[in-house]
Amino acid sequence: MDHGSAAARHGHAAVLAAERTALAECMVLFDWNGTVVLDADRARAALNAVLANRGLPMLGEAEFSLRFRLPLSELFARLGVAEADLGPAEEEWSDALESIRARLRPGAADCLGGLSRSGAWLGVVSAVSPAAVRFDQRSLAVPAVWNSVDAGVADKYAVLVRHRPQRASAYFVGDSLDDMRCASAAGYTPVGVAGDHLSAEALRAAGAVHVIEHLGELRAIVGPGPVDQL
Repeated sequence: MDHGSAAARHGHAAVLAAERTALAECMVLFDWNGTVVLDADRARAALNAVLANRGLPMLGEAEFSLRFRLPLSELFARLGVAEADLGPAEEEWSDALESIRARLRPGAADCLGGLSRSGAWLGVVSAVSPAAVRFDQRSLAVPAVWNSVDAGVADKYAVLVRHRPQRASAYFVGDSLDDMRCASAAGYTPVGVAGDHLSAEALRAAGAVHVIEHLGELRAIVGPGPVDQL
């Protein structure tokens, strides 16, 4: 019997057990568009459909990158949508998203699968419609790892506060300034995803404690050990 190998296996198993115990006390909630899925092209197409239906100028790729900011109501108002039409414009934007395919962010599948196997509580908190989340989930083969899915959310802060007691430590991963502010105010560690809409500097200024570009970077933030060990 190789006692050295047996001891090494025992030690490895003990390390993994400790990691799972630590992550079982951790909750990681995610924004959807721009965070789990890359949707800049889809968001621009949906936005331009709303603008075109109202006879307003559409945005090119460069202008969209400069002007796109959440919340949607403020964005539409800046682009000329009448105040009384802001609600219908948001609904139309969400409906348009449901029929346009996005891309899964690099590292998302491995990251989500690894965190789930380690016992972390995983959830979605997003303004995008439930139908759009379901469409992406199916078409992009996003791992079915969610303990909670809150979609069509108008007040992310309220939802984050409601979930906060679930675990001892909590992280919210998002790509907007509002995501960072809501996470911080609700008692989460804000993790900003840079790239599509905002720079790392802008996210940090809004309260991001960590900034990443690839979801594979998330595991080192919320707990020890590479995903492929699990």
